[in-house]
Amino acid sequence: MQGVHLQTTPGPTNLLAQLQASLGDEYELEREMAAPPRWRVFIARERIMNRAILIKVIGADQTTSLDFERFSAEVERIAGLDAPSIVPPMMLGAVEGLPYIVTPYVPGVTLRDRMREQPPMTLEEIVAALRQVAESLQLVHGMQMLHHDLNPDTILLSQRAALLTDVGVANALRASRPVGSRTLADPSYLAPEQLSPTGKPDHPADLYAWGCIAYEMLTGVVPYPRVVRDGKIVDTSSEEPAPIALARRDVPSTLVRLIMRTLSREITSRPASAESIVQVLQSVDVSEKALADRGLTPAWVPAVDAPTTQRTTRVVQIIEEQPKRNWRKIGAVGGAGAIASVALVAFLLRTPAPPEEPPLAVPAPALVERSTAVLPFALVGGSSNDAEFAAGFAIEIAQRLSHHGIRVVGTASARMLVAQKLDPRVVANRLGTSSILTGSMHINGDSVLLDVALLGASNGATLWKGTFAQPVADMFTVEDAIARAVAGQVEGRAEASPSLLAVQETSVPDAHVLLLQAHGLASQGSVAALQDAIARYRLALQRDSLYARAHASLALATAMLSAIELSASPARLSSITSAGSRALQLDSSLADAYTALGYVRAVQGANRDAESAFRRALARDSSVATTWGWYGVLAAHIGDYATGHSRVLRARTLEPASALPRAWDAMVYFGEGNYVRAEQATRPIPRIDSTASVAVQTHAQSLLGLAQDSLALVLMDARISDNGDLEATALHAYTAARAGHEEQARDILLALRDASRGPLPPRATLAATLAQLGDIDSAIGVLTTAVARHDPALFFFNRASRFDTLRKDRRGAALFEKIERW
Repeated sequence: MQGVHLQTTPGPTNLLAQLQASLGDEYELEREMAAPPRWRVFIARERIMNRAILIKVIGADQTTSLDFERFSAEVERIAGLDAPSIVPPMMLGAVEGLPYIVTPYVPGVTLRDRMREQPPMTLEEIVAALRQVAESLQLVHGMQMLHHDLNPDTILLSQRAALLTDVGVANALRASRPVGSRTLADPSYLAPEQLSPTGKPDHPADLYAWGCIAYEMLTGVVPYPRVVRDGKIVDTSSEEPAPIALARRDVPSTLVRLIMRTLSREITSRPASAESIVQVLQSVDVSEKALADRGLTPAWVPAVDAPTTQRTTRVVQIIEEQPKRNWRKIGAVGGAGAIASVALVAFLLRTPAPPEEPPLAVPAPALVERSTAVLPFALVGGSSNDAEFAAGFAIEIAQRLSHHGIRVVGTASARMLVAQKLDPRVVANRLGTSSILTGSMHINGDSVLLDVALLGASNGATLWKGTFAQPVADMFTVEDAIARAVAGQVEGRAEASPSLLAVQETSVPDAHVLLLQAHGLASQGSVAALQDAIARYRLALQRDSLYARAHASLALATAMLSAIELSASPARLSSITSAGSRALQLDSSLADAYTALGYVRAVQGANRDAESAFRRALARDSSVATTWGWYGVLAAHIGDYATGHSRVLRARTLEPASALPRAWDAMVYFGEGNYVRAEQATRPIPRIDSTASVAVQTHAQSLLGLAQDSLALVLMDARISDNGDLEATALHAYTAARAGHEEQARDILLALRDASRGPLPPRATLAATLAQLGDIDSAIGVLTTAVARHDPALFFFNRASRFDTLRKDRRGAALFEKIERW
């Protein structure tokens, strides 16, 4: 290498002029080239030999506190590499305090530029380039050197050859700067040990980078995208990368396994050397004939950094927002196909039940003595907050009556029936109650005027009525008066015992008003309404942090949101546990808190703890359908189907007009493998409540169990076209795969991968989809993460047919045994 010319004192700001002065008359600068942000790259020409050279000026952020002498020594050692596949340094210098490296100019394109081009590289071209890079790494490592900046920008494609550039430069900079200085290398290709301040990177780090490049060449995305924020490298995803076969189905399994081994976070799990990679690649035949003989069909892979598709953009919104939104479906049905879908859904809803068994007999509710239903209070004028307050007030009255021993039936069902504009007596008969409480509310500033009446179900006679005019701040008094009067009438006395007088649970009126508003929102049952309810409960707790029932209601609303979305992040489970535990510390009689904690323990696979929590909840309030439903699903989860049916039946009698108890019923039938009964239970769901995502998904799963895959796909296509969430999207992909629409399924999975910036979300249903597509190994990987992340689908649907393939694999069977163990 030629002598080192150091000019460490900053000169004029014109870098081009300074660089020309540093080079002298021997070279003539021609132009600057496009380069990564950490370099400035220029082309110059040697005047005597008329040869082009490349000059790379290292950025200032990479050279702070640089020991130039040590850096020079390291670069000079690199210059000793003499191989046709490596572009060596020729000279080292400095300009304006910035070091630069001179190398021969080799015509060609970087691998990154080639991956951006269309058409994409063939598998044969990819494997050839990867083999050449591995051979070069074998040579570098054999000379006891490291690359440490291997990425698509440092691989040059020239005349069918893949050449390494910038070998060892990053390592030379690292060795010549203080410990902890920011690295030159592209963070998305760094091995885990390179990110650790105490790590000692060796040749396995280069093998890891090789695997990242191989994965990107085949799929179009990096396996572990990372960014630099505030000078620190941040992983944008901690999940395992999506399966290669998802994007590219022509890759032999031997090559897939090799690449995934190099990407292992554990150094000892990676290949022993670059030589071992070369040996595997030499044994892989990717000629067109070999691929045809093995029946491996090529798949189009989008170019790196290709524009984000509209579909991917929408899935990003689902992943980031989670709650249901109106959005265009991911599936391939549109235009005339959408019209056909509507027609098929209509056909689906009127298709007779399968003939193998008689229709499911669900008896009409019998008249229950000492029972009542509380209808939503009609609001006279007022705002949306007032409407929520009125709905929450009715729910509060129902809870007080239940606590006083009165059988209160169908709070949610009553709301749904009233929305159909049914007469109160008809509602009472539908619910099987002996009476019904109805009324109207007028809010005027800080005052509330209430007209309330208790009607007999048989003749509509007025059993009791009352008018109340009270300040909003004094609602506890009104609630207590109504509850005592109604309880007394239902029990056959003029008024309930004064011992039923409720304790005022908060001394902050605003906190109670917010609680009632939140109750009204939560009763709507939608994702958006539950999110708003959670925000109101939190506001109530800001007003009074010792309000026990606000803690309990917050815990239950968050658990219901988790169940509806089938999403249970560690943070969400922790939030539920914290709120529920705090509620019980303040008041150990709160059933909602026990129910919420039971849900958390159930999705975590702590079945005995869940059983105990649900039993405690029911001992304190046996009128909550959600508790009975989740308790029934828990029994089916561990294989006790008779008990599961019995508990869910209680939920159905408490909420006969609601869609969710039918879904819970079907979940028990899934465990038994009785899909005829499951389909009969879920058939009315789209008519009852088309917004209940879990319930609609349960109906689709019932159809899949009956091998009516095409009808299930039509149902999911229509569902996704209206509103969607991540779990619904996952089931959509699985349903498409089951129905033989593999391209549609892969399209959905690829969109999820792109939206997650590399991995697939750790959902058990996505694992089932991969298994249906034939990629069992990847499916087990996703399932393992889903189990570790407590995917609620593994509680509610663990025995559904979508997981049959995974159960047949010994690894999958062990995972399901783990979560179902009593």
